[in-house]
Amino acid sequence: MSHFKSKQVSDRDGRRQGFPGADPSPTADVLQHLGDSLHTRWRRYRKRLKHCQKHFSEAAVHDLRLLSTIELLGAFIPGRDIEKTRRLLKQHLQIFGQLRDTQVQLTYVKRLSGTFPVAQAFCDWLRNREIRFTREIRKEVKRIKTKRLGRRLACFEKEIRRQHKKITGEQAFAVVDRAINQAFARVAQFCQHVQAGDTRTIHRTRIAFKRFRYMVQALAPLLPAVTEEHRRAMRGYQCMMGDIQDMEVLLAALDKFVQKEAVNAASARRLKNELVRWQKMLIQIYLNAAGRLQRFWPPAGLGRTRQKRKTKADESLPAPPRHRR
Repeated sequence: MSHFKSKQVSDRDGRRQGFPGADPSPTADVLQHLGDSLHTRWRRYRKRLKHCQKHFSEAAVHDLRLLSTIELLGAFIPGRDIEKTRRLLKQHLQIFGQLRDTQVQLTYVKRLSGTFPVAQAFCDWLRNREIRFTREIRKEVKRIKTKRLGRRLACFEKEIRRQHKKITGEQAFAVVDRAINQAFARVAQFCQHVQAGDTRTIHRTRIAFKRFRYMVQALAPLLPAVTEEHRRAMRGYQCMMGDIQDMEVLLAALDKFVQKEAVNAASARRLKNELVRWQKMLIQIYLNAAGRLQRFWPPAGLGRTRQKRKTKADESLPAPPRHRR
């Protein structure tokens, strides 16, 4: 059970205080919400992890809602403590990294197996990797310990309770307002320096956007203006950059496959050229949509998003994996 009591947040005139263009609900209390979320999501995470350790399932443990709460807690907890905790949690989640990458790679390569003969051999190689990674991860998951992470989160919950007594609801909103504004400004700065020929600039922007998105997502229940449609749009924006990173990892996997297996060099080169073509298309699709970033914060007036008509270039691409979060 949470240690927080319900508290109304209002100013002296009885009007709601909050973000520009994103009025909070009448019972909004940021610190109570964060304390409740941390308590609930940590309990749920441990339950799913235990289930995964008994009955292996990647989906059972790959839940990023706890991570999103931790990101927003950074507005109230020292950054070094948040970073250490984030690393601990990501150590759990990253166990699945190679398996998920391989599964995404298979979705791309399968579509090419009928056109490029070497793609079928590449698929077989990736399937063997998937089997091996699944076997290794099943063992690693059973070794995951949560006591250290649990102690850190207990300290966070204690600190949030302390601040809940110390500062007003208006002050708490001001703190998270500033934190989200700063996170968004960081994304915008990185976005301005994106270069089509340097995928590292896109990757850097994606990481910054992911943190901003997690913060908004964690506070979304208190912000009626952050609708489900708005959250889907943010996820789609992140996925565009994620698809580019997926292709980067896929090209590296292809190079490794060619080095280890006896394949026709010319055939492998044709497949690589096709993947590079896809990557350039994905980069251009993102560059064309990069300006949509300004729609995400503040969220006023984002009740609807316009549908983009599919082009022939879009239709030639594989459907992007929707499991990315």
